Amino acid sequence: MRRIAQETINRVLEEVDILDAISQYVDLKKRGQNYFGLSPFRSETKPSFSVAPDKNMWYDFGSGQGGNVVQFLIEYEKISFPEAIRSLAEKYGIEIIELGDQEQNNLYDQLYEIHELACIYFENNVQTKPGNKATTYLKDRDFDTNIINKFRVGFAQDSWDSLLKEVKGKFDNDILKKSGLFSESKKGPLIDRFRNRIMFPFFSLSGKIIGFSGRSLSEKEDVKYLNSPETLLFEKSKIFYGSYQTLPNIRKQNFAILVEGQTDFLRLVEQGFDNVLATSGTAFSSKHAIALKKYTNRVILCYDSDNAGINAAIRTSYVLLQHGIETRVLYLGNGDDPDDFFKKDSTTKEDFRTLIKTAAHPISFIIRHKDILSQGAADQSKFLNECIGEIQLVPDVMIRNDLIRKLSNALGVVEAEIFDRFSSLKQKRYNVSNEEDTSTTAATHYNSSADKAQLELIKLALHSPQLATKMPIALFTNKLLHNVLKVLIDNSDKEYNPGQILELIRGSSEERNLIASLAIEVPAKEYEATILNDCIATLEREPIKKDIAGLRDQIRRLEEEDSIPDKALLEELSALQKKLQ
Repeated sequence: MRRIAQETINRVLEEVDILDAISQYVDLKKRGQNYFGLSPFRSETKPSFSVAPDKNMWYDFGSGQGGNVVQFLIEYEKISFPEAIRSLAEKYGIEIIELGDQEQNNLYDQLYEIHELACIYFENNVQTKPGNKATTYLKDRDFDTNIINKFRVGFAQDSWDSLLKEVKGKFDNDILKKSGLFSESKKGPLIDRFRNRIMFPFFSLSGKIIGFSGRSLSEKEDVKYLNSPETLLFEKSKIFYGSYQTLPNIRKQNFAILVEGQTDFLRLVEQGFDNVLATSGTAFSSKHAIALKKYTNRVILCYDSDNAGINAAIRTSYVLLQHGIETRVLYLGNGDDPDDFFKKDSTTKEDFRTLIKTAAHPISFIIRHKDILSQGAADQSKFLNECIGEIQLVPDVMIRNDLIRKLSNALGVVEAEIFDRFSSLKQKRYNVSNEEDTSTTAATHYNSSADKAQLELIKLALHSPQLATKMPIALFTNKLLHNVLKVLIDNSDKEYNPGQILELIRGSSEERNLIASLAIEVPAKEYEATILNDCIATLEREPIKKDIAGLRDQIRRLEEEDSIPDKALLEELSALQKKLQ
């Protein structure tokens, strides 16, 4: 793939006026040094979106997102980094210099092309004689033709190689294998992955086909729904079915209705509820929550009302709450799913709207549907511990405290007692390992005095780069902040603004948002020296505190063994304690 040269990226970050660029999307008004407007990413009535032209940065205080002008375009237009650079360079007359191999670029083009051809083929199959069973299925489910066409629903024939024959000769074997549309048979040759299935295509946020989910039309088939495997285009732990069509409405309405499958999704859209997403047979993950939080902080879960759906709703609720997303659970009853609900003559759209308004808080939902209040004290105590274990994974203190209050009210347990149990139970580490999008920023919370001192020093260095060289990088224990300070020190003589520094750091979206939040807050110039000295002193005290804790532990162990601590040990402890005075 032809890469954009770093020279072009640097010029875009240096020459593009962030205020001018963002003003084309947001109405901004000056307040102090910065400019403020209504968030383009969320529905709000009070401006919380800020642009700092002198820092070449923007920050959305409501969602916690931030970055430079390139990242604004990526977030707003939902395009890739190269596309954002190209767009800005062309708009502001900056020459685009490219490097690299055309072969990689061609690979992605061909993968998009083969998926588009496959989608057209599946759509056309519905009109053929073998596609009668698909037509019958869709007709029996009472799906409107306009919905079928809008979401490009198709049919994969009951054949080992019908799609293969359609694309054979147009693409080489490497593309066929990497597409995920074919499997290798036991004898070696490729065969169609999807056979005798209703086909639901997944779209990228730019509207390109990237994968499929196939619903079997055979009662003998063990796998009811079959999704595309992980490919260069399709990462199922991040993707929602229907996101391309409904995310603009979700952002506008500032909440999403989350369902389990494609037919539930299509039914709700057909009924006018166009702020819906489906997880499509994959378990809801932290990556899903991170992706969803870019568009809204509010979710209504509308899963099947059977036991499996209730358990899935409980698991998903915890994940959403742990990522700071306000969650409610809509219960349909009678074992129904959303598709079943709207097939009944007795139910209306207004009934569903009422259910949305009265959807339960997850704590209330769990206690009710697990019938906790009718259980004995031992079982209730076990449930309380399990619930606290999940609440411990919530990084936001206010959300944690609110959940504890909800537990207290629902169980009739004194709030202080729950807080005591919360403190005494072994603290789980907030960790979503193997989730690439979750950064060190989410894991550490920056609660300790040392963490806060490191954050303050980074903030100083972002605004006054010359101070970076005075900071003791060896005492930076937080990996992310250590790496950020190293970049700042290495570039302290280059007069880069924070927007350019952000590109040099190249962290995850969470890391980027953290740095953006620090860059947007300007420290008072007259207090810089005081802040610098106080924070360095805090970091210098940390190793001494650890040494003191170690010595105290040694002394405690000796005393437990009825031994008298060595005089030198006590003198060493006293000397260290004096250093902290």
